[in-house]
Amino acid sequence: MPSIRMAAVLAGFLVALMLAALAPEVSAQAAFEDSWGYWTAHREDRRLSREDAVAKYNYCPTGGCVLRLEGVSVRPYEARNGETLTMVTTVTILTPENVGIPLGITREVFYQGKSLGRTKNLDLRAKNGTWDQTANFTLPADAPPGRYSVSTKITTGYGMDEKTTEFVVK
Repeated sequence: MPSIRMAAVLAGFLVALMLAALAPEVSAQAAFEDSWGYWTAHREDRRLSREDAVAKYNYCPTGGCVLRLEGVSVRPYEARNGETLTMVTTVTILTPENVGIPLGITREVFYQGKSLGRTKNLDLRAKNGTWDQTANFTLPADAPPGRYSVSTKITTGYGMDEKTTEFVVK
């Protein structure tokens, strides 16, 4: 007879599987509209609290909302076929009401100026402050060597911002 602890672990695993099946942004291959590459689940980590972001940007609530794409990066910069890259998107959101707002994140990969595919819109509920949104991406086994670029776009009801970064396949 399984222990209560084992039953709890199994229940947690089953819930995670069900959530992955229900949430396309967590499903790796399904998250890419053109099926190039393999995306894993994402996570968010707070970089600055609302109070720290307000101080850093000298934010005044009467000025409206701030949506700032601080940066996008890919690590490692150089990779080989089948290796996994980590993509980090850093976003600052400040609203007068200090409430979370819907945030969409879309990434599109380009090679030699041609789009290889785009992620479906990742819909998050973004809280005030500065956040790192991290997703891993495994290169296809047949990815040709060369320089690639990733365009990341963030959107809210208040506006959008976009930045591009690069990586190299050896």
